[in-house]
Amino acid sequence: MDSLKKCGQAFLKRVGLYQRFKSSYVYDLYWMFANQRLLDDRAKEVEFYKKTLLGFRKGNIIFDIGANVGCKTDVFLRLGAKVVAVEPDEHNQRILEQNFLTYRLIKRPVTIVGKAVSDRNGLETMWVDEPGSPANTLNPKWVETLRTDPSRFGKNLSFGEKKEVETITLEELICSHGLPFYVKIDVEGHEAAVLRGLRTPVPYVSFEANLPEFKPEALECIELLENVAARGDFNFAPDCQRGLAFERWLRKNKFVDVFNDCREPYIEVFWRAPVSRALSN
Repeated sequence: MDSLKKCGQAFLKRVGLYQRFKSSYVYDLYWMFANQRLLDDRAKEVEFYKKTLLGFRKGNIIFDIGANVGCKTDVFLRLGAKVVAVEPDEHNQRILEQNFLTYRLIKRPVTIVGKAVSDRNGLETMWVDEPGSPANTLNPKWVETLRTDPSRFGKNLSFGEKKEVETITLEELICSHGLPFYVKIDVEGHEAAVLRGLRTPVPYVSFEANLPEFKPEALECIELLENVAARGDFNFAPDCQRGLAFERWLRKNKFVDVFNDCREPYIEVFWRAPVSRALSN
């Protein structure tokens, strides 16, 4: 079966139809037979965000910061969102275009921004392990961590290439695309720089925290969000398919106490502004 699948993939790539196939509903039908678990996992993620983003309405904007090839973008579209997918890697930009725009009879409500998000508009260095890698980063600390610690990806990464990428702030994105209901940030250690570029309260924000290496940076992110809108609430998820860690969201000081005791290697921290509580009523 595996050899047949590989032959099929090779043929589709050879005739230039592989990405078109992956972008079609036929691909979902294929996975219903080949790997139902993949579709089940995606359905669980969609349900997670429905329960978490209280007050979300179809047509609301979601910023997918660090979109990679669009796995989360796809989930957000299934919620009914308009998605602004921000991704600096040119390899991934092409895949995003193919998945959501080029090969669709009806183009999806996705805007692709080929930049990195940071605390200023300009140019910054991106370290590249390989084109399209989810480990590619603007943070040199993450580079040194992954060069010396094989536990994250099963091997030491090289990051043999550097390139200059254009950067944009969250405030600039808001000015250009409108106020999002939710901002998802997954940028391999650059999360604090992203949040330093936010001044306007949005209902929901989440950011990735790789622990213990980026504990100080995660604590800075928590403070930055508190400065954007005081008396917001926090929660976290080790895995979105498992749901949030706490049934009741926590205020900053209580959450920091819990966070300092966290032993998970990776979590996604969620924050909701006070305005989100009114939207959910």
